[in-house]
Amino acid sequence: MERVRSLARLGSTAIGLDIDRGAIKAVQVSYRRGEYTLRHVGYHRLPPGTIVDGEVADDRLLAEELSEFWDAHAFEGKSVFLGLSNQKVVVRMLEFPPMSPEDLEGAIGFEAAEHIPMPPEEAVLDHVVVGPRGEPGEGDRVLVVAAQREMVGRYTEALRAGGLRAEGIDVKALALTRSASPGAFFADGGATVLLDVGGEISNLVVAEGEVPVMARFVPLGLSDFVAAVAEAADLPDDEAERRTLDPRGGLVDEPRKGDPEAGDPEAGGPEDVDTEGDAWDPALAYDARRGLEAAAGELAEEVQRSVDHHHAQPGAREVSRVVVSGEGALISGLDSHLGELLGLPAQLARPAERLAYNRSNVSDEQLRAMEPVLTVALGLAMEEA
Repeated sequence: MERVRSLARLGSTAIGLDIDRGAIKAVQVSYRRGEYTLRHVGYHRLPPGTIVDGEVADDRLLAEELSEFWDAHAFEGKSVFLGLSNQKVVVRMLEFPPMSPEDLEGAIGFEAAEHIPMPPEEAVLDHVVVGPRGEPGEGDRVLVVAAQREMVGRYTEALRAGGLRAEGIDVKALALTRSASPGAFFADGGATVLLDVGGEISNLVVAEGEVPVMARFVPLGLSDFVAAVAEAADLPDDEAERRTLDPRGGLVDEPRKGDPEAGDPEAGGPEDVDTEGDAWDPALAYDARRGLEAAAGELAEEVQRSVDHHHAQPGAREVSRVVVSGEGALISGLDSHLGELLGLPAQLARPAERLAYNRSNVSDEQLRAMEPVLTVALGLAMEEA
């Protein structure tokens, strides 16, 4: 049987589907002889009110948007691996003494009732054995995931109505360990914070090696950065979003040298203009920067609380770096700014580096621009591809 499974995986393929407040993101990845190949990429903006706080707010609208999205793309098949991230998904690391897999299954159900803040009959439970908690024979650490059954059902029903099928469901934070944490990041033996700043929720996981030891959801995302800029600079939401994502602004401390569009006075050339043809207003840029700094400070405080909690666990490795992805990673300088606030080296996730080939509908250049936003979807596909 093991040989049959191995042969089946030689040409396996999977579609990872990441849905949040702002957009549907999907990638199809194939796996052959230890290498991943990107086959197709899709991105589709969602109308406001479709997804709220990571949950389906309008079942019919989501189904219609999914159907329209699929019709506009050339994905092979309609089975997907869906990621979830909201306050009705709980991840806990529990420890158990040595026992058989059958006994462990029962023990997890019993312990989950003590550690999961929802009635057992309303929850969908899953778990993965992470590894020994100390010396071999002392027991195991088990990552237990619980999701509210009704919330999961609304997603799967919307998928079904949209013509798709959920072949598997995973926690978005855990998907990051497959796409955002190549082994080279862990050469120093420390732990890494993987932080995906989504549209309205950030997914955070602390990984030791490529093993997740803590995962949580932070109720802050790109929408909070946009709101902070709108308030600080007195701008409407659409203009605030444009300013938030303007590559010349953001949280970068120095303008790009020799680039007149980046506000470098030594570059010469015409008056600075932004991507919409408007004059670049230094005062407005300053106010926008204040808003971004305020939002980044709130996010850094949440990350620091998670780091402190991790360090308080017996035998925990010291966190040695932060890797940032998601829509928020499109804010210029967010990774380095968070790193400064946390006192840790920080860098952007490069999930495309896990791919051996790009045989998709997007160019390599487009993929480099999109990869922070595709990190979760890639992680979902890489588990099963």
